[in-house]
Amino acid sequence: MRLRQITVILGAIFLAFANSPASAHTVLVSSTPQKDSVISSLPATISITFAEDLVVIGNSNSISVLDPAGEEVSVGEISVSGATLSKELTPSDKTGIFSVEYRAVAADGHVINGDFAFTVEAMAVTTSETEVGPISSEPIKSENKISIYLILSATAIIGGLLVLVFIWKRQSK
Repeated sequence: MRLRQITVILGAIFLAFANSPASAHTVLVSSTPQKDSVISSLPATISITFAEDLVVIGNSNSISVLDPAGEEVSVGEISVSGATLSKELTPSDKTGIFSVEYRAVAADGHVINGDFAFTVEAMAVTTSETEVGPISSEPIKSENKISIYLILSATAIIGGLLVLVFIWKRQSK
């Protein structure tokens, strides 16, 4: 009788963890300018695209672009269009490493924070023409390979089985 109660309790625990929601979050897909890219001049706007649509909740989304001297070059209001954040940049002839910090709220309510840098470098003028195609990047893979729910479920199942084995051996003596 006691073995049956333990089995029911362990089964209920297993079902509670088995129906846990997935913990997938959106990721940065691309940006203009690209992360770690070298460009010849500062663009008029910066755009950051994610794998899922974004939502606007007050001032929850932001982009900040700092020049090599640490001065803000992003101005105006942030624009959210589907999965893309964008913001205007002040014209600048400065060169060097520009740093970007962003914060976005995905449609599932999770907040995505991050940063990256790009370099503005004066390019030498050449007589030959070079055609440059669009630059794209692969989606950044999430570092969260195993969900905490999976770990807890496996621990509960293995622990429950060990308890059952010990109880069964004790009752058979």
